[in-house]
Amino acid sequence: MLLREGKTMNQEGDVVPHTFSQSQFPMPLFWDEISLGGQEHFFNTLVGVVNPSPVEGNTALGGILAEEPGLGKTIECISLILLNPAPDRNPTNTRWDAEAKLEVKEIKTTLIVTPPALAPQWADEIAVHAPGLKVLIYDGWSKVAVPITQDDVEDERERRRSEAGKKGSKVQKTRKGKTIYNEDDDILDWCSYVNTFDVCITTYNVLRQDLTVARAPPKRPRRAQVEYSNLDRPRSPLVMCEWYRVIMDEVQMMGTGKSEEMVSLVPRLSSFAVSGTPARTQVSDLIRVLRFLRVDDVVGPTRMWNRLMKHTFKKQFADLFQRYAIRTLKSAVKDELTIPQQRRYLVSIELGRVERHVYDHHLEAALVELGLDMRGVAVNEGWQIDATLLRNVLRKLRGICTHPQVGQLQRPGDKLAKPGALKSIGDVLEAMRDQNWRNFMDDRKAKVQTLVRFAQLQQHNEQNLDRYKRALDSLLMAEQEANEIIDDIKTTTAEHQVKGEALKNEARALREFRQQDLSDLSKTDKGKGKRAMSPLADADEDIDDIEDVEDRGLPKTPAGEEHSIKRRALQQRLRECLIVLHRVKFLQGDVYHVLGASQSDKEDASYAAAETLRKNLLKSTEESANKVMNLLRVDSTGRGVTEESLQIPLPFLDGGGIKSTHLFDEANEIIELALNEQTALLWEWRTRIYALLTQKLAANSDQADGEEYSRTLETQGEAEIYMQAYAALLADRREAISSERTLLAAHDAREHKTRRTKAAARAAAQAMSEDFEIPEDVEVQPQHEVLHRDLTEQRKDLHDQFSGRALRSIMVDLSAVAARIASEKDPEKVIAKDGANSLRTLIAQQVTLMDKLDADLSQLRKIFNERILYFRQLQEISDTVTEAIWEGTVVLAMEECTVERMELEGKINTSRARQRYLNHLAKNKEEGITDEDDEACILCRCDFKRGFITQCAHVFCEGCMKAWVTRREGRACPVCRVIINLDQLQRFTVEADKPAPAKPVMANKEPAPVSRRKIQYNMINPTIFEEIQSTESNGSYGSKIQALVRHLLYIQFTDPGAKSIVFSAWADSLQIIEHAFNCNGIPYLRLDHAKGRGKDSGAKKFRTDPTLQVLLLHGERDNAGLNVTCASRVFLVESVVNHGFEVQAIARIDRMGQTKPTEVFCYYAEDTVEKNILDLAARQGLSLYTKDNSAGTLNLTPFAMDAGKKTVESSGKKKQAQKGDFIFKVNDMLAILFPHMFEEIQYLLPPEEPSDEIAMEVEPTGRREQLNAEAGPSRLPF
Repeated sequence: MLLREGKTMNQEGDVVPHTFSQSQFPMPLFWDEISLGGQEHFFNTLVGVVNPSPVEGNTALGGILAEEPGLGKTIECISLILLNPAPDRNPTNTRWDAEAKLEVKEIKTTLIVTPPALAPQWADEIAVHAPGLKVLIYDGWSKVAVPITQDDVEDERERRRSEAGKKGSKVQKTRKGKTIYNEDDDILDWCSYVNTFDVCITTYNVLRQDLTVARAPPKRPRRAQVEYSNLDRPRSPLVMCEWYRVIMDEVQMMGTGKSEEMVSLVPRLSSFAVSGTPARTQVSDLIRVLRFLRVDDVVGPTRMWNRLMKHTFKKQFADLFQRYAIRTLKSAVKDELTIPQQRRYLVSIELGRVERHVYDHHLEAALVELGLDMRGVAVNEGWQIDATLLRNVLRKLRGICTHPQVGQLQRPGDKLAKPGALKSIGDVLEAMRDQNWRNFMDDRKAKVQTLVRFAQLQQHNEQNLDRYKRALDSLLMAEQEANEIIDDIKTTTAEHQVKGEALKNEARALREFRQQDLSDLSKTDKGKGKRAMSPLADADEDIDDIEDVEDRGLPKTPAGEEHSIKRRALQQRLRECLIVLHRVKFLQGDVYHVLGASQSDKEDASYAAAETLRKNLLKSTEESANKVMNLLRVDSTGRGVTEESLQIPLPFLDGGGIKSTHLFDEANEIIELALNEQTALLWEWRTRIYALLTQKLAANSDQADGEEYSRTLETQGEAEIYMQAYAALLADRREAISSERTLLAAHDAREHKTRRTKAAARAAAQAMSEDFEIPEDVEVQPQHEVLHRDLTEQRKDLHDQFSGRALRSIMVDLSAVAARIASEKDPEKVIAKDGANSLRTLIAQQVTLMDKLDADLSQLRKIFNERILYFRQLQEISDTVTEAIWEGTVVLAMEECTVERMELEGKINTSRARQRYLNHLAKNKEEGITDEDDEACILCRCDFKRGFITQCAHVFCEGCMKAWVTRREGRACPVCRVIINLDQLQRFTVEADKPAPAKPVMANKEPAPVSRRKIQYNMINPTIFEEIQSTESNGSYGSKIQALVRHLLYIQFTDPGAKSIVFSAWADSLQIIEHAFNCNGIPYLRLDHAKGRGKDSGAKKFRTDPTLQVLLLHGERDNAGLNVTCASRVFLVESVVNHGFEVQAIARIDRMGQTKPTEVFCYYAEDTVEKNILDLAARQGLSLYTKDNSAGTLNLTPFAMDAGKKTVESSGKKKQAQKGDFIFKVNDMLAILFPHMFEEIQYLLPPEEPSDEIAMEVEPTGRREQLNAEAGPSRLPF
């Protein structure tokens, strides 16, 4: 760096001028000496021109400091400032600067420009390593504490004389109080002032803000013989002086536009671009660095720069940057470094069912939009790729891998569960048992429903004289089947409850164990209370947070969540079967009634049994509804608010002064015409709502007749109309008091225009008020529409009676009247202040009452919803006992029922046998009994490591299954001939640290090619990951973020006090992670939300605050420059496309000053584009997570080579500047979406025989005719 400033150090250690010898740089860049016709000429190898005379080289001082991240570039810059100061430079020396177009004064100061987050870090580093250097922080031209120009100096001097004459003071502070002047002292202008400092630090944001005053005023044509006023425009202080040197830290963050233009205007003697990755996204970005160094003229125009980047000119390109850049890699100085070992791991995350569904749904939609199928085959001839669309598709899919968007959980009617890959065959068997049992129960229930329908049809078959007797036999058979199903479900529920108790006991023991360890640790832990909210530290659960009593005590882990979901599913299934049994018993009573008085006892018994079932089914919702109704009866006044407390006595303000009388009158008018009138109407409407919502539910003695729900429509519809009007009137009253509406009221006002319910459409047709909506659950009757209109008119009449001004506005005006009167004893001021204080007290009282009424409204809505739920369930039961409906003749309908029952019996017998077999397999697994027939592939009889289990419970190795499904007969199982449904294939792996195989993907009935390449990644230890996943955590934030939370909680327990950094490429995911950390009591700091300077900076706070465990950083904006060696772990929430970002992120902890071994964990979603991104990086030699490249110092050579290949491809004619972690080349994007398209052929050809080590992929069978690819994927969901 000294040499680049024309200095060197002699043997005595003194810095002396350096003259470059002829041997070092014999010729300027790109010029060679040649001989033409015996005469000496000079040839430019880049431009291709010949010059008879030698050309002078560029003499600009400075260069690119591009040391690998973590090698101390900041320390090198500080050392340069100390070694090569410029004490002789003085502001009295000036020169004309052609760029800034003004006279600039030379100064000795070094200007450092840095990203905002790094400015405090630079100040801290200088204070630690060079405390003798004086540092100035420059925040913009408007905040400079001294006069900027000479005219400002004269103005300041005149102002001080005036101040001294008035006050006799000789001391004056600046705006910020930092500098103290004496009138006898010389007043310093900006250049002289900044020259007293050694370093000035500013940021790229400040540069952009200063650009408007940095540019020279434009020269405009002027008319002759016209005098114009010459107004001096202010100029940025940064361009008014010639800096000794300018250092651009993290120069890749400079970007284009304002920052680049502003940098070009700053005068300086030497320039240094500092960055471990100076090219932000691609090599072409380096031209901006050359412009900053002011050596871009060596290259010439843009077309010459584009030529220089071609492979033909690689020597010239290397010569250019060898001359101007300084680059040292860690691998080159590894023997001198003391940086501890780093290890990097991949963490495979299996997407949950909902997440998998969202991902597959968007992938299918994206392929349709792109016009491709799952093989990457185009739809039509002449198809062309849209690079922009493809890039957006990949960004969206990558975002979904981190967390699905709200509202994309599941499509209507799609009940398919997509569990994703499973880790062990035992887990697969358990899942298959559950799935088969559910199918078994569904078929049995459907059979009962078919028997009931058959019995109803039999009663209408008049050709059969004993039809009622036969119908009774069918119903008795249905009753027997229903009771058997109910008994089986109860048995399964009891078994599941036993498993739940085991989970609770394990969780309780683990809590006690960890609580004991944490208690022991807290005795020596200085960070008091920092784990108080962590699930690891909570021995007792917050019972109020758990709605279901049976879930209390369950661990907050995937196993606990799965147990809770299954328990609720069993309860729902039991309820459905009890409804079916109610239907059977009710219809039995009808048949006994027809059979005559001899069956009266059985008739009564059947109806009584049906009624008992109905009561039991409605018991929980009826109790909930009665509970909230009783609470309302206890507090009938609305949380202590009465009509009298809302009424305001008149006149409220009396005896106003000359300047306040009109305000007093206006306030009294608002109270009289608006607030008190609203009070009367509010209480009238609430009284009606109370009467409607406290009406008794359907009497227990009533028999179900199918009309229960319809009888409640009038009551519930009227209640909803009144509550809508009541809510709007409350909002009007709040607006009249404080000139604001509640967030809920404002939200409703926005949402009413977008909702499209049937009731809302009907309301619009009837010209109902825009402030009201009727939910879909409530059907509006004609009389309700009239009521709605009447209530709206009453409310609007009151709203129109006052001017729109609120009491708060009157209070503000009265305060302003009092403030304008100087004398405190002036009666006018006293009256105005008293009136303002009275209104302030009234407003506070009324707002408190309004808050209580809003809470009361929420309670009323809860009661309304509970009543609706009760009546909906009542109607659901009643609907089951309606008459059967059929098309055609009764006989034909009975035949259809018989056929359906026979099909169901066949499926039931198959499922029963399959369930026995699965139970047998599971029992053998539990008892450790190994059956070779069960463990080996059903076709090749070989042992294997990765495979599939069909829905018929037969096991195949991966190679055989993929080979079998490509055959014509491959649609059926080769053992039992059951149709193989690819959607229900279960994949598993015998080795816990290996991912399960991907399912076969079909396109046009052909399998999409799959690579057999085996990439050896360094995966996280499966035992440790199992312990991480068993760690309890709060909330449900998606598979990946939930795993991250558990990982950090695990670290909190196993390595107390350890600090970690979490990077995410998406701002939205950072917000979700924040919420998850708050929910789980993980102390964190998000850097972009903790801006500050010096001691208050976010990075320094993280380093010095022992209670902070995690630093949240944006993968693009915050990945460079920070020194966070206090942390020992980095978490990358997504697999990274731009590997320069990845290197920068990892280097935050892998750098000089690190004292502990470090770890990097990269999370990725299995069987998604994130896995394909990792595979692409591994094939290109850029992966940091392969077995060979996952430990120790990074080898950055491949990354530098990769940067040279990156050119953004776009479908548009104009290539717009891109930024962020995005994919550059179309081929790379296609390789991520369709990995097989760019795989080497030997990895796509099938092996000669199935192998355990290599995933087998057979060659697609020949096709007799060429078919066009279908638009969108033919991939079956899984």
